[in-house]
Amino acid sequence: MTVKLIYLARRAASVSREDWPHTWKSHAVFASQFPALETGIDWMRYCNRIDADIPGLSSAHDGVAIAVGPSLAALNGSGFSAADRALIDHDELRVFDMLTPNFTFYCAGDVVRDGPLGEVALFRFLARRPGISAEVFADIWQRKGLPFPAATRIVRNRPLDGPLPLFPFDGIEEVWFATQADALSASSASVGVPATSEWCDTARSVSVLTGVCHRWLRQPKA
Repeated sequence: MTVKLIYLARRAASVSREDWPHTWKSHAVFASQFPALETGIDWMRYCNRIDADIPGLSSAHDGVAIAVGPSLAALNGSGFSAADRALIDHDELRVFDMLTPNFTFYCAGDVVRDGPLGEVALFRFLARRPGISAEVFADIWQRKGLPFPAATRIVRNRPLDGPLPLFPFDGIEEVWFATQADALSASSASVGVPATSEWCDTARSVSVLTGVCHRWLRQPKA
């Protein structure tokens, strides 16, 4: 089974929005020197936030990273030495507002519309409403109709370890588009959490429209 890493990033206070994409990419270049990490990734995209005048889009987050590897151990850095981990932690605090384990999800993905990764992606980080069990949330989410007819690819990702303390999301939806124009047109109609708010907590869910700013060129197998 392949495993997906997804994180919802905020830049460090010392990094401007203008400098963020370059600074973020420099972290990927830095991390690529560690064989335990580079060999564990099949494909990867860094997706920088696109600001658009559309209600429901977050401006509190700077980007979303997504990567796929053959196993959890290949992605989570468990093969790092203590010295290597310290070097990576130091570089993460240069780039991000906190260490990445605080905002990184390891997921299993369900491809509900197969197709290529585009240049633009809408990520919807969904939190279930209080009183709704994880099982009921997952069932409703999987059964609801497919949105975004212009999307090239839609994947619903289930965090393997459940919600994180600072990022209490129960599901992460990735919706890919060929162009920004396609994404903006689709997003203006339906960008936030699904309208069936009886199972999604709209106040705690986050939608981010993004454009690819760094990539490993390999395409997804699943």
